[in-house]
Amino acid sequence: MTAGVVVLGGAGAFARAHAGEQPPSLAHSTARYTAPDGDRAGSLTFTTDVRASSDVRSVKVLAWPANSSLAKKGLTAKDMAAAESADCKPSGEDTERCTYTVVVTGADADGSPRGLWHMAVLATAEGGHTTLDTKAADFTVE
Repeated sequence: MTAGVVVLGGAGAFARAHAGEQPPSLAHSTARYTAPDGDRAGSLTFTTDVRASSDVRSVKVLAWPANSSLAKKGLTAKDMAAAESADCKPSGEDTERCTYTVVVTGADADGSPRGLWHMAVLATAEGGHTTLDTKAADFTVE
């Protein structure tokens, strides 16, 4: 009986240690696109909450059109290496609110495909674990 308790106790410690090493999780991801209008620039703002037990090392974001070659081949963490970084600030225990904003000029909008776009996110925790969500949020370019 005692041996069984020790084994179960050891399994519980392993489960707790393993739970501490989970990859980051994303929640409440939103994207807001405002088209430029005349002389007024537009913008794209993406926000997400990232939870990581070992703190957030980086959050990379990439906007991509749904009808692009990425939809066929699939986006990978390697593709995200050159993506731009979001600005992250603590927003609770083990959680950071990450925001990415970019100005959209008339030339940017004119050169962009119309239709549905996705926001891809690669979150990396200090412990090295990563989470890739290739469709964390959507927006439409009209």
